[in-house]
Amino acid sequence: MKQLASVLITGLLLGGCAPQAVQPMEDTVTQGRDLTDSDKDGVIAARDQCGDSVEQAKVNNEGCPNERIEQEAFELNVQFATASAQVREEQYADIRRLADFMRRYPKARVTIEGHASKVGNAEYNMALSQRRAEAIANVLVTQFYIDKNRVDAQGFGETQPLIDDESDRANEQNRRVIAFVSGEHGVTEKRWTIYSSEEQ
Repeated sequence: MKQLASVLITGLLLGGCAPQAVQPMEDTVTQGRDLTDSDKDGVIAARDQCGDSVEQAKVNNEGCPNERIEQEAFELNVQFATASAQVREEQYADIRRLADFMRRYPKARVTIEGHASKVGNAEYNMALSQRRAEAIANVLVTQFYIDKNRVDAQGFGETQPLIDDESDRANEQNRRVIAFVSGEHGVTEKRWTIYSSEEQ
């Protein structure tokens, strides 16, 4: 009986090692999707909706970068003659820089603020600061072709002095025009790497 069992077990073992019929492989499937990542943001080209992300940009599942909204303030170095709101062409440098920024961020808006010193009548200074702010806004629109719907002007007169004094230095500092840019503009967030450092 033991011999019969031994023969049966040996037969089963040898049968398991017998050649098996091999099923032929199906036809090779060609990869039709673009799996490259040309901008190296971790999202393949087949589903990358923003294929020109800047290097190391932090992106969403569609490969589009995240932007951190920031407020920018430009102090415009435009000197006006006494009691004048005329902007001379040789003073366009800072306004051009602001216009370039607005073109880079086409959804951003800007408010031009005019401020005056305490020299003279407060009511007159309020109106003068408004005219000066409007003059710079007009240069942005007519000379640099920024859409007028993106540009506001507001005069504050002498109500927001940098130096609450009537010295020559205070008057010079308080006569200023500032551009505040707001809206959809910002800095592209970057992915963390071993070289990243915490902002102070």
